[in-house]
Amino acid sequence: MMHHQSHNGYVFLVTVLVVGVIATVTATSLMLLGWAAEQNGQLVAQSTQAFEYAQACVERTLRDLRYDPAYAGSGTINFTYGTCSVSRIAGHGNDDRAICSTGISGQNTRRLEVQILQLYPSVVVQSWREVSSFSLCP
Repeated sequence: MMHHQSHNGYVFLVTVLVVGVIATVTATSLMLLGWAAEQNGQLVAQSTQAFEYAQACVERTLRDLRYDPAYAGSGTINFTYGTCSVSRIAGHGNDDRAICSTGISGQNTRRLEVQILQLYPSVVVQSWREVSSFSLCP
């Protein structure tokens, strides 16, 4: 009888160990998945922020061009979590201008290229697109 009870004890001990290992592996997996999701969320947020920064530089450059059509660009704006910069503006005068803007947040860089048909009497934008490298600006 004693032999049967000690056998049951070993089965119970092994069962508890196996369940403990499974629980530990599950908990570790969930923590790693949570960490990966947090990192991914942060990258998406920084990418969106970089895009918004690039747009902010384009908007500011459009405003500056409206005040002074001779404005040549080449400026940087610092934000709390990144920067945006504008390359030299292509073209001159009222027609056929191009603005190239780069937004940076964290390790993310986004680039916008905006082609403008005219500045006056109102701004007419031909294209406003994200690019991997600039083709319209010097």
